[in-house]
Amino acid sequence: MRRAARLLPFLAVFLLLSGCGVKKARQEARENGIALMESGDYESAIAVFDELIEEARRVTAFELDVLRYRAEAEFAAGDYEAAAYSYGLLNETDKERAEYDYLAAVSLAAAGDTDGAREYLDAGRALDKENKEPGFDAAIAALAKAFEQNENWEQAVYVYQECIDCGRGTPAVYTRMMFAAMEQGDYETALSCVSQGLSEADKETRRTLLFNEAVCYEYLGEYEKALERFSAYVEEFGSDAQAEHEIAFLVTR
Repeated sequence: MRRAARLLPFLAVFLLLSGCGVKKARQEARENGIALMESGDYESAIAVFDELIEEARRVTAFELDVLRYRAEAEFAAGDYEAAAYSYGLLNETDKERAEYDYLAAVSLAAAGDTDGAREYLDAGRALDKENKEPGFDAAIAALAKAFEQNENWEQAVYVYQECIDCGRGTPAVYTRMMFAAMEQGDYETALSCVSQGLSEADKETRRTLLFNEAVCYEYLGEYEKALERFSAYVEEFGSDAQAEHEIAFLVTR
């Protein structure tokens, strides 16, 4: 009994050191996974992160951190649906966060799943009433881009309008909305985008907006106004083949 009693402190120290060893090994594995990810070996990184998650007995801050890295690696590897799933798991295991919804929306938008991306974007906005959480801008831009790639111009215009309504009406957003509206044949909306986008546009964006303003008037059949706009464009930016071609056509109308 006395001998057993003497062994108890040593056993406790052994178990403690064993636990420290396991913890150290897991930390080292995590660092290895991060290094693999940073080197571009995403598949190997995902395998490391998967193993760490699978062998976990409970979810701690360490596991949540690993899961975040796994989602990042999955997205970088182009496995967008897997990344969305990982962000969904984070919402279930960590406290629900708008950021996770937004990142899942970005992932599904990249996969071309506009319905799923819209669902996650709306879920994030329900938690983030002022649209200030990280990931919002990326999510709404990714959804608009996905609609453009699907040639769903009506929905692309709608999402850009949402973006503007949220206070993100930059010249770049107005320019993208203008192009989407033009693809839809809605030249009046496109002209509205031009007038609003010009206020803070840099030189190249201004050039794009003014050229397409003239194009819109041409498509609307307002040839005199279109000629006037193209002439003003050439005066400001100099002549180019496209503008001269349009002017040559318009002077015959």
